[in-house]
Amino acid sequence: MKDTLKRLTMKKFILALALLTLTSNAAYSQEDEPELMEAPVEYVMSLLAQCKIDASDDEITIAEMNNYLLTCINDELEASDYKSITALPEAS
Repeated sequence: MKDTLKRLTMKKFILALALLTLTSNAAYSQEDEPELMEAPVEYVMSLLAQCKIDASDDEITIAEMNNYLLTCINDELEASDYKSITALPEAS
């Protein structure tokens, strides 16, 4: 009798654990990645100005400048949960 009760309790425990694992995986897989917003133009322009200062400090060549600035700006945008840009903004 004790053996039967012990096996039944163990089976219920294993079933509950399996059910918990399945439901937590299902909930995790349904999480959507939040859609990123575009950064305000003023913010992107301030990043451009700061990245130009950084480029000067890092002695970036003219040939490397655009790629450096784009990478620098996108790194900051990503850190702030904004969409990245594909081209450098034009100074107004």
